Amino acid sequence: MCYNSLAYYYDKLMADADYSWWIKTIEENLPRGCRVLDVGCGTGTLSLALADLGYHVTGLDLSCDMLVVASDKAKEHDAIIDFIHRDMRELAGLSGFDCVLIAVDSLNYLENADDVIKTFFGAHKALNDEGLLIFDVHTPHKMRSTFKDYLYVENDDDLTYIWHVEEGEYPLSVVHELTMFSRNEDGSYMRTIEHHHQRTFEMKQYEACLTEAGFEIITTTGDEDRQLFVTRKVG
Repeated sequence: MCYNSLAYYYDKLMADADYSWWIKTIEENLPRGCRVLDVGCGTGTLSLALADLGYHVTGLDLSCDMLVVASDKAKEHDAIIDFIHRDMRELAGLSGFDCVLIAVDSLNYLENADDVIKTFFGAHKALNDEGLLIFDVHTPHKMRSTFKDYLYVENDDDLTYIWHVEEGEYPLSVVHELTMFSRNEDGSYMRTIEHHHQRTFEMKQYEACLTEAGFEIITTTGDEDRQLFVTRKVG
């Protein structure tokens, strides 16, 4: 599921998000000047931050609306970033990257293990020898507990946003129901509803997928809700 209407409010809703975890991880593992493929780049916040640090960034996303916002932001900042409209499972033809980054739980939009492996194989082909695949995922605890009966509401003059999470069809999966009431110029409100499906797997299963696709784990870190993997292409 890709973001549509939400794309144009995403940055506002994520205004308090801390992206330093991913930026620090890149800086600790990859010299500036390297080529980074930002998969699931969304509105380009991380792409822009990495470009500002001297990385050569290509952003990739399934949502045309997200890419429109990302491209506009890059132009405003005079940043040179290529943006590609593509599914993360279809990375064929991309090559020469030093790092593939799949951040902010983008990988959790893949609801079966075969798609995860396919994405890892695509990343392997896109990377230079000993290139890095860095990604984070929701933990099983987050799916079972943190997201259980989760409800979040944000309200201001121009937008009311309701985020409700329900248990999904598959094990360790959820459905995010996002309801937005956006204010029109005439003072009326337009309601938009989107549903986003996410799934995670046990960490051992991600490790097995990485091994099958030709990666070795350098390090993992995280907390009870999120796990980050830094891995290297081998073979």
